[in-house]
Amino acid sequence: MPAFVAPLIGFALGALLAWIRGAAPLQPFARSQPGGTAWQALRDHGVSGMGTARTAEARSLALATLFGLLVFTPICAYFLTFAPDWSFAYLIDSRRVPSALELLLLIADAAAVPAGFLAMERAGEHRSFRATGSLVGAPLALAALLVLLLGKRLTVEGTYRQIQGDFGVGAVAGGPLGYALLWMHGLLIAGLVLTAQALLNGRRSAKRPPREGDAPRRPAGPAASAPRNADPTRSGRPMMSGHAGGRATSSGSGRLLGNPPARRPRQGRDH
Repeated sequence: MPAFVAPLIGFALGALLAWIRGAAPLQPFARSQPGGTAWQALRDHGVSGMGTARTAEARSLALATLFGLLVFTPICAYFLTFAPDWSFAYLIDSRRVPSALELLLLIADAAAVPAGFLAMERAGEHRSFRATGSLVGAPLALAALLVLLLGKRLTVEGTYRQIQGDFGVGAVAGGPLGYALLWMHGLLIAGLVLTAQALLNGRRSAKRPPREGDAPRRPAGPAASAPRNADPTRSGRPMMSGHAGGRATSSGSGRLLGNPPARRPRQGRDH
């Protein structure tokens, strides 16, 4: 994309990602309100709610930043590298542009996406059409206006000298630059969709932190269903006594079954 409209488009895409994130349902503790999400979560749900809200905000901002660094900025760098004269709309000779200026342009492209994301987040959860239009529609409209004004220059492919001398100029459509535009914008749309999906999934999976006074949950399983003070004699097994040995076992089992203990035969006395 042209270098002079890339920061505007990046800012609008960042604001669009924040708007998509706000469209997903979320638990009350992590909702964004004007003035700061973390402070409201601290007031309503304590320290745990503030930590969860800040974690959700940091994760969303990290996703938007990664989209800007790994998807948007490389696309802008591609055209600055392989079609520099076209990126500047043949207004200046790209050979006279210092490399430091190109690096600053790429830094601006990378920072534009999280800047737009944060700007939309500061607008609060109930985002009005005015805020959405100013943060998303206005940059896109300005970029479209610049492209329309320089549309004739952007439809041809060549170098700065070729455009000035009007020789050896080809059309963008059907040429290598045209196919590169289609391919790069397809990657941009795919990356935008994947990032938006990750933001929605992360927002919906947020759980409410435990409040004070909530009853602790008992662990599920056989250990939770068994009574604590269970009588071992009711389980059908007699109590074993290590001192009495086997005789205590037989007598104990006889008592449990209701049978009298077996009598020992008397031994006769020897006269």
